Amino acid sequence: MSSERMKKVSPIQLVLKAGLLVDELSTLGPSTPADLAKATDEPRPSIYRIVSTLEQAGLVRRTDDSRVELGTGILRLAEAASDALIDRTTLSEVLEHMQSQLGLTSAFWIYRNETAVCLDQVDATDVDLHELSSGRILPLHAGAASHVILAFSPDQTLEELTKNEPFPALASQTPTDAKSLAKLVKQTRADGWRLESNEVVNGIAALGFPVFNADGTLFGALTAAGLVDHVNASAKEVRVALEAAAHKLTEARKSFIPVATGASFDAPDSKGSVLAKAATLINALATERIATSSQLTEMINEPASSVYRMLGTLQEIGWIEQLSNRGAFRLGTKMISLAGNMLNNLDVRRASMPILRSIHEATGETTFLCVRRNSRAVCIERIEGKRVNSRLLSLGSSLPLHVGAAPRVILAFEGREAWEEYATLLGQNPDGRFSARDKSKLLADLGSIQNDGYVISDDDLTPGIAAVGAPIFNHRNHVVASLSVSGLREGILAPAHGSASITELVAQGARELSLYLGAQLSD
Repeated sequence: MSSERMKKVSPIQLVLKAGLLVDELSTLGPSTPADLAKATDEPRPSIYRIVSTLEQAGLVRRTDDSRVELGTGILRLAEAASDALIDRTTLSEVLEHMQSQLGLTSAFWIYRNETAVCLDQVDATDVDLHELSSGRILPLHAGAASHVILAFSPDQTLEELTKNEPFPALASQTPTDAKSLAKLVKQTRADGWRLESNEVVNGIAALGFPVFNADGTLFGALTAAGLVDHVNASAKEVRVALEAAAHKLTEARKSFIPVATGASFDAPDSKGSVLAKAATLINALATERIATSSQLTEMINEPASSVYRMLGTLQEIGWIEQLSNRGAFRLGTKMISLAGNMLNNLDVRRASMPILRSIHEATGETTFLCVRRNSRAVCIERIEGKRVNSRLLSLGSSLPLHVGAAPRVILAFEGREAWEEYATLLGQNPDGRFSARDKSKLLADLGSIQNDGYVISDDDLTPGIAAVGAPIFNHRNHVVASLSVSGLREGILAPAHGSASITELVAQGARELSLYLGAQLSD
């Protein structure tokens, strides 16, 4: 019966079913083929067939326990969709200027499928706001960005949203009802901005302003967020700066025209299924950013009639959008929300445990996972060594970024500007022990680490103890964490452990975690 059902599925319907399967993975998270078959009302052979093709395209991947989850190709497509939606250079400049001026986390959000999706973000100087970071998704009933988007969207957006009350609270707030939400929206629209406290994260406040398209419709929301006391104490200054920044983005939006990259695209062999060809089409569009149907026909070497059918189906599932009637195409904003859901589910700490354990078992040494928190590196996962343990970086403790292997390798891959800022911070220390010569040595050391791709710390913190650290990158190839191993220097600096040295094990482990997070790494 399953085979008869599969025969009735037209090739183009496979694309529709692939879209449904990806939607389910976005909602459910990692799932078994049986779960997906039940959720999509499809036979397992059909699910296996779709998953196999999507896996080859990088849109889904298998977990260690053989479940299926969204693949890192989704993150790359989301980046391409964002590039075709807004001038990313201007946006980055605005966000970085706001963060520098106010010391708050600055972020830009767009509306997608009854949620607010964070398109980009620059962290505050005093606290990292993971719930408000790039790719994160908020429901429209909570948060400054959501309230601004809801207030300046068409009235039917609120009407549709209020059909699903009561709305759950995100922090310690009481649930919001439709009447209260409508009142809040009315007030936000009248004020032209929104200030909220403790709605998304306890102890955090945010202020938001709308950004508009050239035709006056809402494009998105610009926000500044930080500790409640900080935001409240400087609310007027924040409001003035945020309004000016929102105005600048609105002006930039008026003149923004998505431009094709002109990059070359090597289409694979066209003998695959329609689903494989559709994946090739969206990859071509991701490469070019914006293209007409005739350009796509030429890029993927497919008949015009086949490309038209695929474009229509991909529009139907929201993976691509047409700029105007008979106009060029770009990747859909749905990719951004899919990426947001994926980023919400990524957990580098969980993913690091098998790698940390494997290196520990191969070496017997202490293994660490660290992330940056302000001017320090914090150990968020650790496996104790069998022979010796360093007490300087216990679980939950931290070290300055210029001290030790794990901290220094994070700083080294943040770039020259970050080095200068950190060196300036050290120079302001009242004990006056960080001299110009120390700065010169630090910058040279960081440059060497960046060139080598890893760092070796030998007797830096504890006599007789050495460590190796390597950087971990995210889908934007920004350093987000470090993997390191520490132990007696005779063991750490030994040329090899079995078939690989400790340095090679650490570098490979960091690479695996970077690929898990979607980094684009060269071979």
